This record gives sequence, C-alpha cells and structure tokens, in this order.
Amino acid sequence: MVLLHTQQTVKYLRVAPAAVWTLDYFLTLEHEVRLFSSMGCWSIAAVMFIITRYAPIAWIVSEIYVTLGPQSVEMCLTSYRASGASLFLIMLAAEG
Repeated sequence: MVLLHTQQTVKYLRVAPAAVWTLDYFLTLEHEVRLFSSMGCWSIAAVMFIITRYAPIAWIVSEIYVTLGPQSVEMCLTSYRASGASLFLIMLAAEG
C-alpha cells in the first residue's frame, strides 16, 4: 500500500509543473501580446524569448505522456529523447 501511495505522489509531482506553467502562461499572455504587437522588427532576443516561452510545451506533453500513458520501452525512449531535446533548447535559449 505504501508503494502504491508513493507512486501516486511521484505522478502528481511529475504533472504539477504543467499546472504552474499553464497558470504563468495565462497570467502573462496579455503582456506578451502587447509587447509583440508593438514591436516593429524581430531580433535575436525576441526569437530566444519565443523558444524559451514555448519549448516547455514539448517537455510538459512528454512528461505527462510518460507519467500517465501506456508503458512500453519504445515509447519511454522516444518520450525521454523528446524531453531531453526540448530541455536542451530551453536552456540554450535561456542562457544565450
């Protein structure tokens, strides 16, 4: 029973960042739209912001799928590769 409870807690902790990210996204969406609608030309900073802002979608989707989806070796491997690639893009864009 303790193991089952622990596994459920781990699932909650793996899915919880999606809720935090979604809340942050909707709280700052208005500011983002205002900023990009007033901006004349695109710069490298704007592109890096877009990558940093929207690359977590791939990471969150892969994490939720791994946590709640069917468990097969091939799907886990594919999901972890997608997760790693998206986290690499996020770090690259965030750190410049």
